[in-house]
Amino acid sequence: MTESIDPAIPLDTTESVEWSGRPRITTILPAVVIGVFLLVSGIVGSVARETPLFLAVVPLGVALPIWKYFALQGVQYVITDEALYVKRGVLTRSVTQANLETVQNSSFGQDITGSIFGYGSVTFEIAGGDDLSFRAIEDPRAIRALVDRAAMTDDGLGGDGRRESGIPGDLTQWQQIRDEIRAIRGSLEE
Repeated sequence: MTESIDPAIPLDTTESVEWSGRPRITTILPAVVIGVFLLVSGIVGSVARETPLFLAVVPLGVALPIWKYFALQGVQYVITDEALYVKRGVLTRSVTQANLETVQNSSFGQDITGSIFGYGSVTFEIAGGDDLSFRAIEDPRAIRALVDRAAMTDDGLGGDGRRESGIPGDLTQWQQIRDEIRAIRGSLEE
Protein backbone atom coordinates (compact mmCIF):
# COMPACT_ATOMS: atom_id res chain seq x y z
CA MET A 1 0.00 0.00 0.00
CA THR A 2 1.50 3.31 -1.05
CA GLU A 3 -0.30 6.62 -0.81
CA SER A 4 0.68 10.23 -1.28
CA ILE A 5 3.42 11.32 1.08
CA ASP A 6 2.89 14.38 3.25
CA PRO A 7 5.31 17.17 2.29
CA ALA A 8 6.36 17.44 5.95
CA ILE A 9 8.25 14.15 5.58
CA PRO A 10 11.79 15.08 4.45
CA LEU A 11 12.42 12.48 1.77
CA ASP A 12 15.77 12.65 0.02
CA THR A 13 15.66 12.78 -3.78
CA THR A 14 17.44 9.43 -3.95
CA GLU A 15 14.99 7.64 -1.64
CA SER A 16 12.28 5.46 -3.06
CA VAL A 17 9.12 4.83 -1.05
CA GLU A 18 8.56 1.14 -0.43
CA TRP A 19 5.44 1.47 1.74
CA SER A 20 3.33 4.16 3.34
CA GLY A 21 0.21 3.96 5.42
CA ARG A 22 -1.90 5.28 8.24
CA PRO A 23 -3.54 3.71 11.27
CA ARG A 24 -6.81 1.94 10.50
CA ILE A 25 -9.85 4.18 10.54
CA THR A 26 -11.72 1.61 12.64
CA THR A 27 -9.59 2.58 15.63
CA ILE A 28 -11.84 5.63 16.11
CA LEU A 29 -14.91 3.42 16.75
CA PRO A 30 -14.65 3.71 20.56
CA ALA A 31 -14.69 7.52 20.23
CA VAL A 32 -17.71 7.28 17.91
CA VAL A 33 -19.56 5.05 20.40
CA ILE A 34 -18.80 7.43 23.28
CA GLY A 35 -19.79 10.40 21.13
CA VAL A 36 -23.13 8.83 20.18
CA PHE A 37 -23.73 7.92 23.82
CA LEU A 38 -23.06 11.52 24.93
CA LEU A 39 -25.24 12.86 22.13
CA VAL A 40 -28.18 10.59 22.94
CA SER A 41 -27.74 11.07 26.70
CA GLY A 42 -27.73 14.83 26.32
CA ILE A 43 -30.84 14.91 24.14
CA VAL A 44 -32.77 12.31 26.17
CA GLY A 45 -31.72 13.90 29.46
CA SER A 46 -32.85 17.35 28.30
CA VAL A 47 -36.20 16.07 27.04
CA ALA A 48 -36.87 13.87 30.09
CA ARG A 49 -35.89 16.51 32.65
CA GLU A 50 -37.28 19.38 30.58
CA THR A 51 -34.12 21.37 31.04
CA PRO A 52 -31.51 22.38 28.46
CA LEU A 53 -28.72 21.72 30.97
CA PHE A 54 -28.05 18.23 29.58
CA LEU A 55 -27.61 19.67 26.08
CA ALA A 56 -24.19 20.87 27.26
CA VAL A 57 -22.76 17.39 26.55
CA VAL A 58 -24.07 17.35 22.94
CA PRO A 59 -21.17 19.42 21.50
CA LEU A 60 -18.74 17.12 23.29
CA GLY A 61 -20.50 14.10 21.78
CA VAL A 62 -20.06 15.61 18.31
CA ALA A 63 -16.51 16.95 18.82
CA LEU A 64 -14.97 13.80 20.29
CA PRO A 65 -15.21 11.54 17.20
CA ILE A 66 -14.36 14.42 14.86
CA TRP A 67 -11.23 15.27 16.87
CA LYS A 68 -10.20 11.59 16.97
CA TYR A 69 -10.68 11.30 13.19
CA PHE A 70 -8.49 14.32 12.44
CA ALA A 71 -5.86 13.15 14.93
CA LEU A 72 -5.80 9.78 13.16
CA GLN A 73 -5.52 11.38 9.73
CA GLY A 74 -2.55 13.39 11.00
CA VAL A 75 -0.49 10.21 11.41
CA GLN A 76 1.44 8.75 8.50
CA TYR A 77 4.02 5.98 8.40
CA VAL A 78 6.56 5.75 5.58
CA ILE A 79 9.21 3.15 4.77
CA THR A 80 11.79 4.02 2.14
CA ASP A 81 14.84 2.13 0.96
CA GLU A 82 16.90 4.21 3.43
CA ALA A 83 14.77 5.13 6.46
CA LEU A 84 11.59 4.84 8.51
CA TYR A 85 9.42 7.92 9.11
CA VAL A 86 6.54 8.65 11.49
CA LYS A 87 4.65 11.91 10.95
CA ARG A 88 2.17 13.11 13.57
CA GLY A 89 -0.02 16.17 13.75
CA VAL A 90 -2.44 18.16 11.66
CA LEU A 91 -1.86 21.81 12.59
CA THR A 92 1.54 21.29 14.16
CA ARG A 93 3.59 18.46 12.75
CA SER A 94 6.43 16.39 14.06
CA VAL A 95 8.38 13.87 12.02
CA THR A 96 10.54 11.15 13.52
CA GLN A 97 13.11 9.52 11.25
CA ALA A 98 15.30 6.46 11.78
CA ASN A 99 17.82 5.20 9.24
CA LEU A 100 17.39 1.53 8.40
CA GLU A 101 20.98 0.81 9.43
CA THR A 102 20.09 1.83 13.02
CA VAL A 103 17.21 -0.66 13.34
CA GLN A 104 18.45 -3.28 15.79
CA ASN A 105 15.35 -5.35 16.39
CA SER A 106 11.67 -5.39 15.58
CA SER A 107 8.53 -6.94 16.98
CA PHE A 108 4.88 -6.93 16.13
CA GLY A 109 1.77 -7.45 18.20
CA GLN A 110 -1.93 -7.86 17.69
CA ASP A 111 -4.65 -7.72 20.30
CA ILE A 112 -7.74 -9.89 19.85
CA THR A 113 -9.53 -7.44 17.56
CA GLY A 114 -6.35 -6.94 15.58
CA SER A 115 -6.03 -10.69 15.11
CA ILE A 116 -9.62 -10.94 13.93
CA PHE A 117 -9.51 -7.93 11.60
CA GLY A 118 -5.89 -8.18 10.44
CA TYR A 119 -4.23 -5.15 11.98
CA GLY A 120 -1.63 -4.60 14.67
CA SER A 121 1.43 -2.66 15.69
CA VAL A 122 5.10 -2.97 14.79
CA THR A 123 7.82 -1.65 17.09
CA PHE A 124 11.38 -1.02 15.93
CA GLU A 125 14.28 -0.77 18.38
CA ILE A 126 16.58 1.99 17.19
CA ALA A 127 20.29 2.10 18.11
CA GLY A 128 21.02 5.12 20.27
CA GLY A 129 17.43 6.34 20.32
CA ASP A 130 13.85 5.73 21.29
CA ASP A 131 11.80 2.93 19.81
CA LEU A 132 9.68 3.73 16.77
CA SER A 133 6.17 2.27 16.47
CA PHE A 134 3.73 1.90 13.61
CA ARG A 135 0.38 1.46 15.39
CA ALA A 136 -2.87 -0.07 14.13
CA ILE A 137 -1.55 -0.84 10.64
CA GLU A 138 -2.74 -3.44 8.15
CA ASP A 139 -0.71 -6.66 8.03
CA PRO A 140 1.94 -5.85 10.65
CA ARG A 141 3.78 -9.12 10.01
CA ALA A 142 4.48 -8.14 6.37
CA ILE A 143 5.62 -4.63 7.36
CA ARG A 144 7.98 -6.07 9.97
CA ALA A 145 9.40 -8.51 7.39
CA LEU A 146 9.86 -5.67 4.88
CA VAL A 147 11.89 -3.60 7.35
CA ASP A 148 13.85 -6.60 8.65
CA ARG A 149 14.90 -7.48 5.10
CA ALA A 150 15.91 -3.89 4.42
CA ALA A 151 17.84 -3.53 7.67
CA MET A 152 19.91 -6.65 6.89
CA THR A 153 21.43 -5.14 3.74
CA ASP A 154 23.67 -2.09 3.63
CA ASP A 155 22.10 -0.78 0.47
CA GLY A 156 18.48 -1.00 1.64
CA LEU A 157 15.61 -2.84 0.02
CA GLY A 158 17.22 -3.11 -3.37
CA GLY A 159 20.28 -4.94 -2.02
CA ASP A 160 21.50 -8.37 -2.94
CA GLY A 161 21.17 -9.71 0.60
CA ARG A 162 24.89 -9.32 1.40
CA ARG A 163 26.07 -7.19 4.26
CA GLU A 164 29.34 -5.58 3.32
CA SER A 165 32.00 -4.88 5.89
CA GLY A 166 32.15 -1.37 7.31
CA ILE A 167 35.97 -1.52 7.19
CA PRO A 168 37.49 0.16 4.13
CA GLY A 169 39.84 -1.78 1.88
CA ASP A 170 40.16 -5.46 1.17
CA LEU A 171 42.25 -8.21 2.76
CA THR A 172 45.19 -7.78 0.37
CA GLN A 173 45.47 -4.06 1.12
CA TRP A 174 45.43 -4.71 4.87
CA GLN A 175 48.12 -7.39 4.52
CA GLN A 176 50.30 -4.90 2.63
CA ILE A 177 49.77 -2.33 5.40
CA ARG A 178 50.70 -4.95 8.01
CA ASP A 179 53.88 -5.86 6.13
CA GLU A 180 54.83 -2.19 5.79
CA ILE A 181 54.30 -1.57 9.53
CA ARG A 182 56.41 -4.64 10.36
CA ALA A 183 59.19 -3.30 8.11
CA ILE A 184 59.05 0.12 9.79
CA ARG A 185 59.11 -1.47 13.24
CA GLY A 186 62.04 -3.69 12.24
CA SER A 187 64.06 -0.70 11.00
CA LEU A 188 63.33 1.23 14.22
CA GLU A 189 64.49 -1.66 16.41
CA GLU A 190 67.86 -1.92 14.64
